[in-house]
Amino acid sequence: MNVSALTGTYTYRSFLERPDPVDDFNVLRFAQATLRLTAEPDGALHGELILSDPGEEPALIMDMVGRAEDSPRLPFTLSGRGRPPVADLHYEYDGVVLRHWETGIDQRMVLAGAVLRAEPHSGGPAGQTASFLAVRRDGA
Repeated sequence: MNVSALTGTYTYRSFLERPDPVDDFNVLRFAQATLRLTAEPDGALHGELILSDPGEEPALIMDMVGRAEDSPRLPFTLSGRGRPPVADLHYEYDGVVLRHWETGIDQRMVLAGAVLRAEPHSGGPAGQTASFLAVRRDGA
């Protein structure tokens, strides 16, 4: 798979890493957002993670930059830094593209990995981690 395959728009979801079963799946919710990525031929990645709902003002956006490796699972790293009014946000991401099953039905491209809160904000400590999935949208 070529690095350019990462270019697209994804529905991003991250989950707290709690080992105990929960009755309400929302207890695991860390974030839900829109991830837009562009991959350059040299492996550079850039884009944005849009944390707010469409039309919501002010828009809550993190600028994303990183790198991907041209190999079967397309391992990548991203660094996200918030724009005002969320300029204090800084997160680091490490991920891969999940396997595409030859016999899978309606399978989409999925990015998966771990995210780290690199700097404290909104009462949350630096160092908090979560797992993430980003599911590629249609036509993206």
